[in-house]
Amino acid sequence: MHLLRNLLLWTIGVLAALLALAYFTGNDHIPRGVRYTYLIGRTAPEIDDREFFPSTEIPAEKPMPWPHASDHDRVALLPAEEQRLTDLHSASFAVFHRDSLLFEQYWDGWSDESVINSFSVAKSYVSILTGIAMGEGRIESVFQHVGDFLPEYKEGCYAKITIWNLLTMSTGLDWSESGASPFSDNAKGYYGTHVRELALMQPCREEPGKEFDYISGSTQIMAEVLEAVYERPLDELVQEKIWRALGAEHAAWWGMDREGGDYKAFCCLYATTRDFARIGQLYLDSGMWMGRQIIPREFWHASITPAALMDKGKPNQRYGYYWWLANLDGRPIYYARGFHGQYVVVIPHERIVFVRTGTKREEVNKVGHPTDVFDWIAIARAMVSRRS
Repeated sequence: MHLLRNLLLWTIGVLAALLALAYFTGNDHIPRGVRYTYLIGRTAPEIDDREFFPSTEIPAEKPMPWPHASDHDRVALLPAEEQRLTDLHSASFAVFHRDSLLFEQYWDGWSDESVINSFSVAKSYVSILTGIAMGEGRIESVFQHVGDFLPEYKEGCYAKITIWNLLTMSTGLDWSESGASPFSDNAKGYYGTHVRELALMQPCREEPGKEFDYISGSTQIMAEVLEAVYERPLDELVQEKIWRALGAEHAAWWGMDREGGDYKAFCCLYATTRDFARIGQLYLDSGMWMGRQIIPREFWHASITPAALMDKGKPNQRYGYYWWLANLDGRPIYYARGFHGQYVVVIPHERIVFVRTGTKREEVNKVGHPTDVFDWIAIARAMVSRRS
């Protein structure tokens, strides 16, 4: 009994010391991260963690349900296709063809009403809001300096950074982008309580506008610009200019770093699979929705054009304005992607949009795309080709 008591006291002492060390070294996000991962049997953020963090609701005020394709009930996955999807722990897979819902399937208790963390798919929503802000004259040019909107960026090395640098991930800021390290800026932003300060106070590492360097802090800063130009919070902007405008069917939520704090704009939009597909359809239709130009066509085109940057020693071919770019049979496709393999994919020459969500994805290939996304592309195309 005496031994057990001493062991318990020693364990408590060690934990208290580690907790104090985390706070003393500026890593106070780690206890929160451990609480919502290892202490509940997880090793990383997951798509169902909305209840762990403060968030605000984005209501669906004017829902416009997706029309169903005439053969919606007759299209199905082949056994090998479903096996591939379940092998990587897919939660949903939905295919839209010629503006209609062709197919959807859910696994492991997820449904068409389930909201899922989009992770970095949220960045593409910030891109859309930026285009809308330009169309409304709130931002005159992507080459305006960030310091025109945020006082923190009026001086020093920050004064050189433009909106274009934010959108193309070429700020030159030293944000550590990692989904695995508990000491990364991603972990601090996700589990910490001061995401605005974290993003704005990143040190400058190199000249902006030279190299593609994917960092989530860029999107966080862009969201701060949008809130400044509209003098309104991110959730209100999304609700008015995207959710209502695109006729979302279900409410969404956007996560915050703390109660009454700042929105985690780089990651944390929670929505249904069908509603995620709406930005794919918007981009398939050149920034238009139901005949209305939501995003200026010039901005839409620029956002899916490779930014004029170097990318690991070669000209960038895979990134525009918070949209990933690839080629399929020599033709361009574009997609939004997030941690664990959340995808909204647009195949314009075949009028296909599809959404895949889940809890696992594969590593990126030599040109910087996760290998599994091409499997989902092949499955979606095969399903369309099997239409009766």
